[in-house]
Amino acid sequence: MQPLEYGSYCGSLIYSCSTCFNDNVLGSWAYSWITDIDAEIEEHKQNYALSDATVSEIREWVNARFEEKKIGWPCLFADLETLMEYQQKFFAHLPDLRIFALYFAENEADSLIQECNPNGGYEGVIGLAQLLADKIEEKESKNEQTIGYDVIGVEWSGDFHSFHCHDIGKELSDRFGLTINSFGLFEPCDDWTPVLDYFHDDENGCEPVPWFVVKTKLIEIR
Repeated sequence: MQPLEYGSYCGSLIYSCSTCFNDNVLGSWAYSWITDIDAEIEEHKQNYALSDATVSEIREWVNARFEEKKIGWPCLFADLETLMEYQQKFFAHLPDLRIFALYFAENEADSLIQECNPNGGYEGVIGLAQLLADKIEEKESKNEQTIGYDVIGVEWSGDFHSFHCHDIGKELSDRFGLTINSFGLFEPCDDWTPVLDYFHDDENGCEPVPWFVVKTKLIEIR
């Protein structure tokens, strides 16, 4: 994670899974079918202290796990075991990584699945919709700490924005009585409908994509 570089929360760590401002070590460069990205690979070699051989091994490993549906597109692990194998195999030398899990309410999950694939079937659908279609229920775990709620806008590529991309945290707090906590996320809200209606109103200037509320959990592995 890295401090936000703009806006009202400039200099703060924002515990969001959005790659608009937080890097994901499972980036697009790690997928073997993504080509003509030599400059991006060089950047990540420098940032993550990776050799050419390790990058090749990562791309081969990611391709195999993608075929096994243990990794989705983009930047998505289907289970903690696969994530931990990736981290320990290739990034154990990086001390400041964070592991997050996102949880959708069932109606929100159904809405995203419908948005991504209104005609049924999941071939070629983004990994987030594929994983939500498996209907994996949230379970309490001593290793998972709920740290707040993010509002995310999902692009057709599978990447997603956070409300922080628009620097409207204070506006949302004032307008809807929300509270932003020390993780840069919202505290629970009894009714998110007016908030989502705000994001889906084109006059408010947010990306014209479907927006969702997601519970964010921080996973600690000891």
